Amino acid sequence: MEAIKKVEEELKGKVIELSSLDKDRTALFVVDMVNGFVYSGALSSPRIAAIVSNIVELNKKMLGSKKVFFLDSHEENSEEFCSFPPHCIKGEEEAELIAELKTKESEGQETYYIEKNSTNGFHSEGFKKWLEKYEDKVDNYIVTGCVTDICVLQFTLTLKSYFNEKNLAKRIIVPANTVETYDGGAHDGDLVNLFALYNMYVGGIEVVDKIK
Repeated sequence: MEAIKKVEEELKGKVIELSSLDKDRTALFVVDMVNGFVYSGALSSPRIAAIVSNIVELNKKMLGSKKVFFLDSHEENSEEFCSFPPHCIKGEEEAELIAELKTKESEGQETYYIEKNSTNGFHSEGFKKWLEKYEDKVDNYIVTGCVTDICVLQFTLTLKSYFNEKNLAKRIIVPANTVETYDGGAHDGDLVNLFALYNMYVGGIEVVDKIK
C-alpha cells in the first residue's frame, strides 16, 4: 500500500494549459470511444462511460485541431477473439463512435476516423498513412480514451519508442481524467489504471491530471 501511495503521489499534480501548446502542431487522439466499450456489449464498462464528459469537453476545446478517432472494428473471425469475447463487429452499432463525439466539434478537414483490428492502433494501415503525412507537422500528441492498460498503453508506448528510435523530440501527453479501464475478476480497474499510467510515465509519456 505504501508503494501504491508513492506511485499516486508521483503521478498527480501536473496540469497543462492547452494554450501553451502550438495548436497547428498539436493533435488529439481518441482511442476506442465506441459503443462497444462504453454503452453496450461484452466489453462495455460504466467506468469508461464516466470519462465521456471529460473527453467531450477537451474535444470542444480543441475545435479545429488535428484529430484522430480510433474505432475498434473486427471481422467475425478476428484473431483477437481468441483473447477477448467477440466485440465491435464491423458494420454493427458496437463499432460506431459514441453519439457524444459525433458532433461539429469533431469534424474538420484534418479529422480522421481510423478503424483498427488489433488492440494497438499504431499498427493499423490508416494510422501508418496518417503518420506518414503528419509526422513532420505534429509535435504534441494528446491521447485519450480506453482502455488505459491495453489499447492506450500499447499505442502511446509504441509511438514513443518509434520517435525515440528516430531521435525525434515529440511530446505524448495523457490526461489522466480522459482515460479509463474496466473492472472484472482479478482485473481491478483502480489498480490496473494506476499501474498503466505509471508504466506510461516511466516510458517517457507525460501523464497529467488534466488539460485546461
